Amino acid sequence: MLWEIELLYFIAMLTVFIVLLLLCKIPAGISLMVSAVVGAILSAIFSNTELSLRHFVEGSFAYLDNILVIVAAMIFMSGLTASGALNYFSVWLVKTFYKRPTLLLISFMLIIMFPAMITGSSLSSIVCAGAIVSPIMLKMGIPKAKVGAIIAFGSILGMIAPPINVPVMLICDVVDIPYTGFFLPLLALTIPLAVFCVLYLGKKYVKNIDLDEMKEVLDFGVLKTMKWTVCIPLLILVVLIVGQNLIPRIFGSLGMPLIFLIATLFTFFIGKKPKPFDVFYDGVSKSFSAMSLLMGVGMFVQILTLNGARGYFVINALSLPDAWRYFGIALTMPLFGGISAYASASILGGPFVMALLASNEIIVASSLSLVAALGEFLPPTAMSATFASQVVGEEKHLNITKAALVPLGVCLVYAMIFIVFIAKIW
Repeated sequence: MLWEIELLYFIAMLTVFIVLLLLCKIPAGISLMVSAVVGAILSAIFSNTELSLRHFVEGSFAYLDNILVIVAAMIFMSGLTASGALNYFSVWLVKTFYKRPTLLLISFMLIIMFPAMITGSSLSSIVCAGAIVSPIMLKMGIPKAKVGAIIAFGSILGMIAPPINVPVMLICDVVDIPYTGFFLPLLALTIPLAVFCVLYLGKKYVKNIDLDEMKEVLDFGVLKTMKWTVCIPLLILVVLIVGQNLIPRIFGSLGMPLIFLIATLFTFFIGKKPKPFDVFYDGVSKSFSAMSLLMGVGMFVQILTLNGARGYFVINALSLPDAWRYFGIALTMPLFGGISAYASASILGGPFVMALLASNEIIVASSLSLVAALGEFLPPTAMSATFASQVVGEEKHLNITKAALVPLGVCLVYAMIFIVFIAKIW
């Protein structure tokens, strides 16, 4: 049962992906696409499956809705950054909480999480908020590896936090359950971990903050040249998201892409009043890596379905004894997350939810999304750790993974507690 030809297809595809990504330095999305082509050719030769262009097209558009959300959200984040709203908020936080380092660190963590919370992409947090917050934390005396780990954790936990959790959406697609009722479970999973991670990694380095030294990396003049109204687009976004969920008869069902674009329009008239073309260009260009990754994941999963490898994992997940299912979750989902958290959630998340149907499927799916996301610290891609290392100037992204080992273990244990115990009583 273990050594079927479907497993060999998967191993071949995974090998091609790793070689292209690590040795040839080809982006993860393109590497996934090429490995999908290899998998389709092998299954056509040895299993006589259909070798058709439609599978690659269908796969690349499988996550079109998620792609539209990410692009629109990145445009919004670009507008917030260009208008000065993020900088204004960061300066205000430092001036308000510099005598309370604990509250300041927690506030920074929430800022890092925010872009990923509204885009579903950990990359958006690293690129947008991480680049703003990291110089401040470095100036506060936190080592580069620890700052990188904080940014990586913030981006991952933000990706899992509500309202937009793409891995859970992918799991919902597989097991055919609606993306509703996830808000509180996702908050309970992410907020305590966010507080723990940032305090564990940074608290001992931050004792007394010199406000004059902070002026070297922050422009405190924005508090005089700008008003709180620069944050109006953010308030508009929150009102529209909450309104369409709580009062749908009044707000209707606008959809997340349209909500982001409406909020973006307000950034053109306040603060620094950025040019619309520059905002859209910057937002779309920063979305390319996330778009290509989702398209690559879609093609990869489509071919795994075609050659039977996905069914292989489903059958084996369902046939595992109860105790081994939990071990399988803790081991395989982070390892798959090292390729892509989206791929891990799509390929393994659904089967494990079906294998644990006796438990609350919302709690299980939420927890599985967190377990899958932790793989973004692990090779071969180590997506969040790699990008965070570039932001903080750390030469080796493995140093960030090493600095994050203890919080990673805590996050994994916390998620497994939800799966094993909380899901049975919630």
